[in-house]
Amino acid sequence: MSEEGNAAEKPKGAGNIVTRALHTGLGIVLLVVVAINVLNAGSRYLFGISPVGADELMIYLIIWITMIAAVLSFFARSHISVDLVPLYTPRRARYFWYILHDLIAIFACAFATHASWLFIVKINRIGVSSMGLGIPMTIPHAALLFGFAGLTVAGAVKLVFDIMALLRKTKASEIRP
Repeated sequence: MSEEGNAAEKPKGAGNIVTRALHTGLGIVLLVVVAINVLNAGSRYLFGISPVGADELMIYLIIWITMIAAVLSFFARSHISVDLVPLYTPRRARYFWYILHDLIAIFACAFATHASWLFIVKINRIGVSSMGLGIPMTIPHAALLFGFAGLTVAGAVKLVFDIMALLRKTKASEIRP
């Protein structure tokens, strides 16, 4: 990716600080997952004791990490499926691809947000809790709700920015002879 195209997509100011903090936080949580896994395996093979809920905790943390990272990746357009086609198109046409992608992502993620909400309401109503940790299953399933809602919001924000960028490029090209 060219330096010019890359600079246009990087968050600036407070957004950059928040993005870096989230990436750092996600990295730390991932290290916690690795530590839990090492302790779990070590206690299981050395002492024959398997900590109750360790596997569940690792899975739930990985799901939350994945959904938060998906929102960050989408907003930064750093995922291959978001950037591959627009990367190889002329600059002005790139915004049409971004706008199309944003619209599809908003629709799909809004649908998934709605479905996640309905599922959480249902499991909350019947009071399902996890077998190992005993926590309400609404907590791990909320990762999908928050993740897809975050992706929907990120798509809407990117759509506004992409439309504004397309209009700026169009107006600039109309001024030139």
